[in-house]
Amino acid sequence: MTTMELSEARAGSPPEAGRRGPFRLVRKVAVGIAGAAMILAGVVMLVLPGPGIVAILAGLGLLGTEFPTARRISRRLNGHARTAWHKVRTAARRGRAA
Repeated sequence: MTTMELSEARAGSPPEAGRRGPFRLVRKVAVGIAGAAMILAGVVMLVLPGPGIVAILAGLGLLGTEFPTARRISRRLNGHARTAWHKVRTAARRGRAA
């Protein structure tokens, strides 16, 4: 057994684990860039025509696949959006009934 194999055996990691490191970094960077672009596009669409809030939430959802902080923010904002949508639906139903 070589020294490298011994150190990997002690660490308990498979030999392929070292090869996945660069791919993980590339994926994290790509997700970060794509998510930030979606959020930026959503902010622009708040002023221009387009589904700005949906794009912002989608960008946060995408970032949430790799970054725990974005996941927490996304869940919190989705909760606020669902509550607001429920209030709008309830008020619309009451308006029709009256």
